[in-house]
Amino acid sequence: MRFNANLATKIYLNTRLLKIYLLAAILLLVVILFFNVSNVAGRAGETKRLANEIAALEGKSKAPPKGVTEKDYRALIEQIRFVNEIIDKKTYNWLSLLDKIEIVVPDGIAITSIVPDTKTKILKLPGTAISFNQLRVFIERLEDSKFFSDVYLTSNSVTSDLKGITFVLTCKVTDK
Repeated sequence: MRFNANLATKIYLNTRLLKIYLLAAILLLVVILFFNVSNVAGRAGETKRLANEIAALEGKSKAPPKGVTEKDYRALIEQIRFVNEIIDKKTYNWLSLLDKIEIVVPDGIAITSIVPDTKTKILKLPGTAISFNQLRVFIERLEDSKFFSDVYLTSNSVTSDLKGITFVLTCKVTDK
């Protein structure tokens, strides 16, 4: 026969403290569960709202696109042309052109403006000269230069105060 004898006088487990810890853990889990449920509910509402917005955008994208009117198309082409002209003018090598002109302009000639056409590479040079002889030398230097060709005197006139000749020259700039 076997006898079971308990010689301990005290219970080793503190059940009261164990119950308090279990209750605290359950309360913590309930709080976490509450926050998770509210988070899921909030995200479900956001998901539904986004689904409605997606459906509305898809409905708009399925609608036939509006055509571009001829007037709008021409305005856009004009804007593109204008911007391309600005880009061409900004990329034009002005220093090289001014150096080429400086080489051929003799004393007694004043260039009043330089008007290049970047597409045709034709240069318009209005200015004044002290005498017709100086203007002739200028034209000859332009023609002899390897940088300019097709030099034409398009207009000339004696100034009203008889102190010079106003002129307009056109020439083609070569890329040499």
